[in-house]
Amino acid sequence: MPWNRTLIAHTKSLDRTRPVTFITDSNFARDKGAPYVDVICVNSYFSWYHDPGHLEVIPFQLNTQFENWYGKYQKPIIQSEYGADVVPGLHTDPPMMFTEEYQKIVLQNYHDVFDQKRKEYVIGELIWNFADFMTAQTVTRVVGNKKGIFSRQRQPKAGAFLLRERYWRLANETGLLPIRARYP
Repeated sequence: MPWNRTLIAHTKSLDRTRPVTFITDSNFARDKGAPYVDVICVNSYFSWYHDPGHLEVIPFQLNTQFENWYGKYQKPIIQSEYGADVVPGLHTDPPMMFTEEYQKIVLQNYHDVFDQKRKEYVIGELIWNFADFMTAQTVTRVVGNKKGIFSRQRQPKAGAFLLRERYWRLANETGLLPIRARYP
């Protein structure tokens, strides 16, 4: 019996009322844990680690990712990581990797797909990350991970404003906000 199945069975035996999930970035066809969980969480970085610099691939690749996972397992999906590194204050036209414009387009492309799939089986999204943070020195990280929507000094990047608009809109759609809290 795979360790995933054993661990998930044990977790469910402790409390059958709570859904069990785990995060994966593996191939949907070979995933060892997805058959046993209630919700599938997937990490992906289209146009960043996969096809870097190619913003146009995001809608197709993200749609394909969701269709593959749902088609095989018929379970709700949460996008548990997505994003792009940004050097605060770096701007280019056209948008290039590490610029605030690039991050905004990455986020918007993901959001467009989330909004389509939210009506079907995508039940959540978690951006990576709230704020930039330091990592070990390597050639792949220049002075830390910069995928935050806030800098290490907690200053907002352009993506923070995009997310604020998005989350207010989504909250307004639920009808649960009091009138005084509604975002214009």
